[in-house]
Amino acid sequence: MKTRRSFLNRLGVIGTSLFLPLSAKAAPAKDLLIHQVYFWLKDPEKDMKSFLKGCEDLIKIDSIKKAYIGKPAATARREAVDHSFHVSLTVHFRTMEDHNIYQIHETHKKFIAKHEEKWKKVQVYDTKIE
Repeated sequence: MKTRRSFLNRLGVIGTSLFLPLSAKAAPAKDLLIHQVYFWLKDPEKDMKSFLKGCEDLIKIDSIKKAYIGKPAATARREAVDHSFHVSLTVHFRTMEDHNIYQIHETHKKFIAKHEEKWKKVQVYDTKIE
């Protein structure tokens, strides 16, 4: 019985340690740049489908590490929460240079030229994670 209990205790310690690298306290990647773009469309019912397709094409640019296209979440209404946008685009870059490549990339320029008449407002937030 003592041997079994010792084994189970050790297994518990080992099993718990397997999850430690996944903790919320893990250090963020160095030099990560997050580019967040929020769009307010003039006619979302008419333009949403083609605009989202344009965003999907846009995030295929090679300098992008990771990207997400979204719409406002159905979270509780609070003064600090803005649900007024129609589409959000969140793009992760490894370096500032990768971001700069994205900005001048032909696909990015074509996206703007094709879709800028569809939005009434665009807001960008760039964050450097150190």
